[in-house]
Amino acid sequence: MAERTRADPREIKRRESHLRAAVRHRELRDPFTWEYRWKMAGTIAGLGAASAHAYNIWTRKPWYYAAFPRLAAISALGYVGYCAGVLREHHNKTRDAIVEHYISLHPEDFDHIKDRNGRPWSNVLLPWYPHRSQYTKYDAK
Repeated sequence: MAERTRADPREIKRRESHLRAAVRHRELRDPFTWEYRWKMAGTIAGLGAASAHAYNIWTRKPWYYAAFPRLAAISALGYVGYCAGVLREHHNKTRDAIVEHYISLHPEDFDHIKDRNGRPWSNVLLPWYPHRSQYTKYDAK
């Protein structure tokens, strides 16, 4: 691969650290920096609050109609969302551990992905030979 297409190791480290979850510094105003469990809890609780408000508007009730039961329901929805986020994080961590364990047991099967810059497309793609209906003379019989 050409030397000018290779990325600097510091740039690769910056890209990987920026894209991985829960690595960036968390800010309250930026939900993209939150951990996934809090994102899930906030999203589901927010959707529950929005649906309760839309129901109040639809039925022409005041905004405080059935406030306490709805606050309890929104809190329960937030807890369910938090638990779903924890479950997803656990699933992803378990999957990654299984994959890395398999890679450590069979390193010879993964030699082709050790190069961070990748392979050229000529090594990845198979050759393509067009077989069109107008070229019947060259079809194998």
